[in-house]
Amino acid sequence: MGARFDVNIAGYALTVQTERSAEHMVRLAETLNGRVREIQKAGGTSNYLNIVMLAAMELADDVLTAEETLQEARRKNLGLEERAGKLEADSRKLQEEFRGMNDEMRLLREELEVLRREREGWKETVDRKSRDLLATLEDALK
Repeated sequence: MGARFDVNIAGYALTVQTERSAEHMVRLAETLNGRVREIQKAGGTSNYLNIVMLAAMELADDVLTAEETLQEARRKNLGLEERAGKLEADSRKLQEEFRGMNDEMRLLREELEVLRREREGWKETVDRKSRDLLATLEDALK
């Protein structure tokens, strides 16, 4: 069971029992009274009941508009969350591909180093055989 608060709405005293705080009830009364004053300034009717009902309708419209805005924001958020999930999955996939490419590059570098050593070996063999051939030719020409 909540606390009891006395509030004044459009000049009428009301006692309200609620779980809300005193500060909340003051803000609620101030908000409604502010709307009542706006409607009174605009004119059109002097009947307090009609003025309070119009203020209540405007506030209810504000609530419904806020709820619609909130629902739209939730839908957008859901769409963004789904997109973020897909992007995260894509990111993980790309990271795996990148790791695979790094592994492949490491293997290619190792293979390149082996080929360079082979080439050096062949070069040394060709140089040695060229020297031997030149020496044989020189001996043959003497």
